[in-house]
Amino acid sequence: MKFTGIAKLFPEVCPRCRGATERGFCAGCRGDFAVVTNACKRCGLPRPVMHCPQRDKPWQVDSIFAPYSYCMPLHHHVQALKFNRARKLGRALGLLLAESLEPHSGGIDALVPVPMHPHRVRLRGYNQAVEIARSLAAELAIPLLIRGIRRRSAAPPQTALDARHRLKNLEGAFSIERPVEGLRLAIVDDVITTGATINALARSLQAAGAGMPDAWAVARTLSPGN
Repeated sequence: MKFTGIAKLFPEVCPRCRGATERGFCAGCRGDFAVVTNACKRCGLPRPVMHCPQRDKPWQVDSIFAPYSYCMPLHHHVQALKFNRARKLGRALGLLLAESLEPHSGGIDALVPVPMHPHRVRLRGYNQAVEIARSLAAELAIPLLIRGIRRRSAAPPQTALDARHRLKNLEGAFSIERPVEGLRLAIVDDVITTGATINALARSLQAAGAGMPDAWAVARTLSPGN
């Protein structure tokens, strides 16, 4: 009752339109985000996939779920979370992903947000993947694994690199220092672009004994052909 009274005094507002909302983005703003229709389970791109990324190199993830296209207006909010210290957007984006994911989340033992190097976390103040994963874990009642899964080096940001250089940039990037044997995990990130990051982390998790993980993200970058 106490919480309900506080909620009435300070109603939540949509982070996009500032209108009233029950949680996170309002229904109207959610409807403005472009959905990836008829997505391929393996790569997350819309069918027909003009060029499957798995033709170039086998992927280490079992399936990808990234329901939204990484374009405006969603792009603006993801960028604000990453670069404009808009930390509260992590919750709204996590709730957005959870709403689409709920029917597909069965059988996952734990969530693993993509780790950032401690130096980058200090500069940014937080890890955007962790902020998204916290709300996601709470909504789906799935444990969250953060400690003992770390990024070894502060490699150059992936944003300006092509697919080949992204892969090289991430060689040996992750260290697994906690038991994960036999677990079915889902890697959580904000956006999947070339898949280099999720595959590098998936490789490290499997080397530590985990099963082939799934990968969940709010958005998928689509190539012009797709």
